[in-house]
Amino acid sequence: MTALGLGRDAIQHRASIGQLHRIHHGVYAVGHRKLTPQGHRMAAVLAYGPDAVLSHRSAAAHWGIGQPSWKIEVTTPTSRRSRKGTRAHQGVLHPEDIDVHDGIPVTSAARTILDLAAQLKHGSLTNLVEAADRADLLDLRALERAIARRPGATGRALLKAVLGTYRGTADTRSKLERDFRALILKAGLPEPQYNVVLGGLTVDVYWPQWRLVVELDGEPYHGNPRAFETDRVRDATLQRLGLRVLRVTGERLRHAPAAVLDDILALSRL
Repeated sequence: MTALGLGRDAIQHRASIGQLHRIHHGVYAVGHRKLTPQGHRMAAVLAYGPDAVLSHRSAAAHWGIGQPSWKIEVTTPTSRRSRKGTRAHQGVLHPEDIDVHDGIPVTSAARTILDLAAQLKHGSLTNLVEAADRADLLDLRALERAIARRPGATGRALLKAVLGTYRGTADTRSKLERDFRALILKAGLPEPQYNVVLGGLTVDVYWPQWRLVVELDGEPYHGNPRAFETDRVRDATLQRLGLRVLRVTGERLRHAPAAVLDDILALSRL
């Protein structure tokens, strides 16, 4: 407000008549107190000064890859006391660790994942990495650089383990794909190729010796009418290349794995 030419008395007067509503010390909402989640995040960042950035669970929620904590989390280069409704972390951020998303300074997706590795268990951290991948925010090289910059960071070893499993010897990009891979390996089937390009389309699983494609349909990706139509167009394109296409849902993989294996074996003999 002072940057706009308003002195302390002018600010207090506008607050007293309801034109300004105090959110944090020195941070006011104009006209009304009700803010969007983004508004509350920006207010929290502003409350901690020009070097503060949204971080941790709040950053993950802002990027759309995680759930927020009830306190808005920020990181500052110097120690600051947490305020009502906020939690302050102290940390030195490399320029690559800082981004701006929807107008709010925030830790990069890579730094956010590294920060949360200190708080999450293996399964939850894997889910976070997968969510970043689905949102096209997963940059493995950026993650490696972030890890290298913080050799003593808590959670570093866990994150490296998750990334090692996530990559694996095969290019498997989701839990559904990894569950499918575990099933076929246990059954003794030959290792297929994963996430390969055929006819300009990236398919989930491909056995070239059988000319068999398996598409793994998870509910988040294939449970809407647009995706349903797109999947049928994909199938037609692949069939025109002389490929057989088997679609396997996550539900069927979980509850009828033997039937899935029977279908694969039957199609492999055709």
